[in-house]
Amino acid sequence: MITRRTCGALAATLIASSAFTTAAFADTMTMWVRASGANAAAHLVDLWNSTHPDKIELTTIPDNQMVTKLATGVQAGDVPDLVSFDLIYMPDFMKAGFLVDLTADLKADPNYASVAQAYKDIATYEGKLYGAGFTPDVSILVWNKDLFKKAGLDPDKPPQTVGEIHEDAKKIRALGSDTYGFYFSGACPGCNIFATSPMMVAAGSKMLPANGNDDALTGDGVKDVLETFKEMWSEGLVPKSAQTDNGANFTGEFKTGKIGIQGTGGFLLSELKKDVPNLNFGVTFLPGVKEGQVSSFVGGDVVAIPVGSKHIPLAKQFIAWELTDEAQLEGLAKNNIVPSRPALADNKYFAADPRVVVTAKAIGVGYVPWVFHFADMVNSDSSPWINMFQRAIFDGDVDGAIKEGREKMKEIAGQ
Repeated sequence: MITRRTCGALAATLIASSAFTTAAFADTMTMWVRASGANAAAHLVDLWNSTHPDKIELTTIPDNQMVTKLATGVQAGDVPDLVSFDLIYMPDFMKAGFLVDLTADLKADPNYASVAQAYKDIATYEGKLYGAGFTPDVSILVWNKDLFKKAGLDPDKPPQTVGEIHEDAKKIRALGSDTYGFYFSGACPGCNIFATSPMMVAAGSKMLPANGNDDALTGDGVKDVLETFKEMWSEGLVPKSAQTDNGANFTGEFKTGKIGIQGTGGFLLSELKKDVPNLNFGVTFLPGVKEGQVSSFVGGDVVAIPVGSKHIPLAKQFIAWELTDEAQLEGLAKNNIVPSRPALADNKYFAADPRVVVTAKAIGVGYVPWVFHFADMVNSDSSPWINMFQRAIFDGDVDGAIKEGREKMKEIAGQ
């Protein structure tokens, strides 16, 4: 005879059994992340792990090993379930067939519609989507408001064009001594594709060729920006140390309070707040040649699923989740990281600092070059990009530098 007490005991047993079964069958995914993005990725993974029965184990891979490790892993069938890497390598990985097609999933996801266009562009290959924006970064223009005021400039009015950067830099340099109007890291290819190329793109230029038949360094913007940088260099508006700076002082010089204007990355904001909290600075979009022209370089990491992942359906769930308001705000914005959905720039975590809101919105006006062989074309110490940059600015041969850079970029793209 089944009594009420027996039913209660049976129900309790079933509930306990169900809970045990759920716990027993919870999965653990693996995820690789490059070292540069590990801190940001950890915030999202920690939030997922605290709100989901299935967990993620995060492994940090040195930046310079990620490409080789993923390539050999796919070939050997030894890959993580998810991978987060520098978005610039998406074209190479997609072409090589290393990543799972996410087209149907992402196109059906309402949150994906509001992801920054740059992330959509870089993750598309032959009409299919293979990844989503994960831990963003973006380039911006910063200016020292105290130096502007001392130079007789409006501290609340940043330069709106490349020409205005030049004019404002002259007035700041006129303050004398070791105060300079502008700064860039002259021997750092990545710094300058990040902080200088958006000025060219804003002016209508195209940077890099997608293949050997594609155009490179098109439009007047390339020449206009290089000419302006050359003039600022020759006029002594930039510290001489900039010529050999390989990126070691990319953020350090502005922190001294002796630089008026600089193109940099959104990551500088948290550094300034921590290292020099009293520095009075502003943030705006990187300008082009004419007023109203703006752009930025959208960087950071994308998240994708490698071919051979053992938990593809669950990995897809994670990618859908990381695009939600919860993940974007509680995992990123709460930790001073800009969301990959620009519409979320105005949020409670950024409300206290309009400079962070501007940085977050910069992702919405930004670009990222879709190219194969980006490392050879840009990032190497002898790349066509950095050779063009240095020859134009420090040697003064702008036309020759552009011509040579264009030819060598197309040669690499055709490989």
